[in-house]
Amino acid sequence: MITLERALGHTAWADDKLFAQVASMDAAALATRHGTDGRSVAGLLVHIVGGAQWYRFLLGGGMYTDLAKPTTGAQVLALGAHLREVNQFLLGAVAQPDAQVTFEDENGPGSALRSTLLSQAAYHSVEHRTQIACTLECAGLPTVDLDAYDFWAYEREVG
Repeated sequence: MITLERALGHTAWADDKLFAQVASMDAAALATRHGTDGRSVAGLLVHIVGGAQWYRFLLGGGMYTDLAKPTTGAQVLALGAHLREVNQFLLGAVAQPDAQVTFEDENGPGSALRSTLLSQAAYHSVEHRTQIACTLECAGLPTVDLDAYDFWAYEREVG
């Protein structure tokens, strides 16, 4: 049976790689802003983690927390470690049956299929990894090689 476990495992693996690579960059890279929405690389990292926390919340895994934008490599690594924990929760949610999940958010009551939320969790991270790569490249800074995070690289490393 095909499940979302592989996709979420790939997401967690790629997130770890991204956060480690960005942690090795200088503070100027973290402060670099994305052209279309003005978010900094640091802000995009926080958004990736905040999104993962949001999906965890919707799936009944606890509240999301306010996150500070990292300004140092050590802070990026700490943020990445928090994301690793959230991603582990999301991976565990794959074992539950696909069913409507109800939740209450700032817009009131809502619901979605568990599989839809987990699919979006995987997609959300990819979207913002791409924004980070583009932001760095457009600024002429050392960039993120997205091919190093693709499924081919995942298959080679993880099997």
